[in-house]
Amino acid sequence: MGMDFIRKAAPAFRKGLDRMRIKLATPTLFTQQPESKPRSYAAKLQGDRTATCGEKLGIRLEGEQVHAMRGLDLVATFNSPTPELKEALQSSHGEACGVVQTTHMVAGVVEVTIC
Repeated sequence: MGMDFIRKAAPAFRKGLDRMRIKLATPTLFTQQPESKPRSYAAKLQGDRTATCGEKLGIRLEGEQVHAMRGLDLVATFNSPTPELKEALQSSHGEACGVVQTTHMVAGVVEVTIC
């Protein structure tokens, strides 16, 4: 009786393993694909200035400070610009373009990504 059961169960067991092997081979095993997002920097809004999400601002390096400008108007100053950001701005002659990602009006801070 034991050998009959083993012979009957063995093929089904192998078929189950084959189904799982096929399932593992599908390219949609992981439903979320990793995304690459540019780094965003926090900037303090100046006075009563505001900025909207998606707005393009000019980014300017002035000495050791980095400013976000709308035309010739100062909109925000970056809190603590990283050395990498300063080097990137120096290599592009002190000018770059930035896009506002998030606005925190209560805190008076905007998050800007550099293009």
